Amino acid sequence: MKLSAGFKRMFGRRFRAGSYAAFASVIVIAIAAAANLMVSALPQSVTQMDMTEQSIYTLSDQTKRILATLDQDVDLYLLATSGNEDDTVLRLLERYAGQSDHVKVTTIDPTQRPTFLDNYELSTSRLYANSVIVDCGGKYRLVSYDEIFVTSYSMDYSTYSYVTTTDFDGEQALTNAIHYVTSEDIPKIYALSGHGESELSQTIAQLIERDNLETESLSLLSLESVPEDAGAILINAPMTDLSADEADMLIAYLQSGGKVVLLTDYLTAEDMPNLLRVTAAMGLTVQESLIVEGDSMMHLNRYPYYLLPDAQDHEITEPILTGGYYILMPLAQPIVETEESTGASITWLLTTSDSAYGKIAGLDMTTTEREDGDTDGPFNIGAASELGEGRLVWLTSSVMLEDSVNAMVSGANSDLFLNALEWLCDQEETISIRAKSLDGGTLTLTGAQSSFWSAVMIGGIPAAFVLTGIVIWMRRKRR
Repeated sequence: MKLSAGFKRMFGRRFRAGSYAAFASVIVIAIAAAANLMVSALPQSVTQMDMTEQSIYTLSDQTKRILATLDQDVDLYLLATSGNEDDTVLRLLERYAGQSDHVKVTTIDPTQRPTFLDNYELSTSRLYANSVIVDCGGKYRLVSYDEIFVTSYSMDYSTYSYVTTTDFDGEQALTNAIHYVTSEDIPKIYALSGHGESELSQTIAQLIERDNLETESLSLLSLESVPEDAGAILINAPMTDLSADEADMLIAYLQSGGKVVLLTDYLTAEDMPNLLRVTAAMGLTVQESLIVEGDSMMHLNRYPYYLLPDAQDHEITEPILTGGYYILMPLAQPIVETEESTGASITWLLTTSDSAYGKIAGLDMTTTEREDGDTDGPFNIGAASELGEGRLVWLTSSVMLEDSVNAMVSGANSDLFLNALEWLCDQEETISIRAKSLDGGTLTLTGAQSSFWSAVMIGGIPAAFVLTGIVIWMRRKRR
């Protein structure tokens, strides 16, 4: 049977067109499959944008630096039954894996692998679903679910009821755990005792431990020198002066490259000559006055001696400046340089306004109003001094670490303190990864801001409504 020439021409054209279409379709499908494979191989940080308001999946520069320098394999085990994995936690873990080939994420269902936890000594009181075990060659740390989602309670005295807030602290907890399991040495902070020093609150103590710093009480009375394993010495608001021998030991310690963080309440040269000998060795002393802030934008509303100082550029304050947070320093005292130069390099960390003034009467002042004899600002109330390898950080308000005061500035005070410890111990890479609030943030108002918004709410808005009503009434009357 012979095909007609017309049929051959038509069949040939259709066949070739169909062949071209089929071939093009195969090429497009192949390209799409290859592109899909390539995209699926990319980390989530590239393929999935963090659209959350608080950027809870966006890793900080500190975390990225730690992950970039990993030279050991780290396993992140998410403990959850199949189908009940917390999507927020899992996505965060995958962000870690996407940043380093040394990080591997594995979901462990304890009901299917009941013997898995036998490899670890874990407190059952902290073993919640969706907790994470961070393991590096057998050295491990449990990051409990209540460390990732941190719930805190505070009293609202206006309604006499408790207020609940929840922070997402997954990044800080996981990064600190990775830093812990991959580090050979943990710096030890010795807290000086024997002079009525204030104890750190349980909250601050837990934060120090989570930042991979070990704390231990220290009395120098029976020693000849500061222990060699001291990463830093903490002197927290001593009530009485050091002995001359203790001061000599601390001076020798600083001169040999030691590190000291000092928090003080109001003190005088007459009451604390030996303590001030230690600070003088680093080029610093105090001016005997108590600061009152004259700029209403730089103190807490109605409390001009609760200072909201400006933070200056330094590794310690950088996260505070970047985040735009306030530091709250109640009852602070000015720090000044000693008259005799020691050659120390001094950086002021916290500074008042030019309108601040120092009350010579100190804690015995009878008024916060400016009086004859009061000293002029600005004042420095936080300082970092370096002399050789020795370092001293001095903050003149121990009240700043009280939980109630710290809460007023959303934990920025404790961040500053922890940053100082990390800087002293050469742990700058872990400085301050802040928790991300899942609730509304704490609103801190200065005196001027409080007055302004009170005027707006009480007078401005009602006046605007009244004026609008008058205008509408007049227009209707003219019609």
